[in-house]
Amino acid sequence: MRDQLILHHYDGSPYSEKIRLLFGYKKLAWRSVAMPPILPKPDLMALTGGYRRAPVLQIGADIYCDSALIADEIEHRFAEPAVATGARSANADLLAHLVDVDLFWRAVRYVMGVRAEQIPQRLLDDRAAMHPHLHFDRGTLAADLPQVVAQLRPLLSTLDAALADADFIGGAMPALGDFAVYQPLWFLQTVDGINALAADCRHLHAWLARMAAFGHGSATPISAAETIAVSLQSTPIAIAADGSDPALPIGAQVAVTPENYPAEAVRGKLVHASRRRIVLARESDATGLVHVHFPRIGYSIAIASGSPAAASAKP
Repeated sequence: MRDQLILHHYDGSPYSEKIRLLFGYKKLAWRSVAMPPILPKPDLMALTGGYRRAPVLQIGADIYCDSALIADEIEHRFAEPAVATGARSANADLLAHLVDVDLFWRAVRYVMGVRAEQIPQRLLDDRAAMHPHLHFDRGTLAADLPQVVAQLRPLLSTLDAALADADFIGGAMPALGDFAVYQPLWFLQTVDGINALAADCRHLHAWLARMAAFGHGSATPISAAETIAVSLQSTPIAIAADGSDPALPIGAQVAVTPENYPAEAVRGKLVHASRRRIVLARESDATGLVHVHFPRIGYSIAIASGSPAAASAKP
């Protein structure tokens, strides 16, 4: 139980679908705990220290936040079947990052615009509080739909052209970037958006079918209370006290904040800070000692005021 993959997610989460599909490609068995799509999320946030978004991967007392880091951790632990490497893989990863900051939000606005009258008000209120600048209200979502359609069509056509000479963006086999690019298109498919916006993009349709065929691996349910018990019974894996950034001394009390999500700051003791990853140690009666892992890209880290290490970090 302590070494099992536990995914905190919900069915409609695009980022969770990215990880579920990667589980399928790797032919993994995993435990599934359904988190609420909106606040409150007390069990999840007890483990993460305040991070609320889906998905979160738990392995014993190690908590991995952000789907990009989760994908890297899965690849590190489970090398087979292999994913693409090399130049095409790097291109796929770069494309995935651009998709994440552009196409993803257009896909979200398209789906929410199509469903504007059916979305529960509690969900709209929750997303509006998370993203006040995106105007998640029914009237704006519906009014914006023609412009979103006009923007999505050429993006999908360009992606179709990029897939003309290979089965995957990574080449003969998928790169991790393939799974990241897939997620917003999967979300579009929940309202038949690919057929509506890109009916003639045959390379794109074929790629989507190849990706979907990987499935989700073998999932069995686990309750939120059981995941807390797993944490209490486990010890975080040993991790090098790497401090490659002299401005971030190991042992400092720090706050890690996802960009554009200031309410989700997670505070703890810095135990690892490399070019790719940040790890905080947190301890409570509810969860015991946990290590919470974040990627460097997309996250800011600041030494908490009053931390003993704050003074030593000053020039």
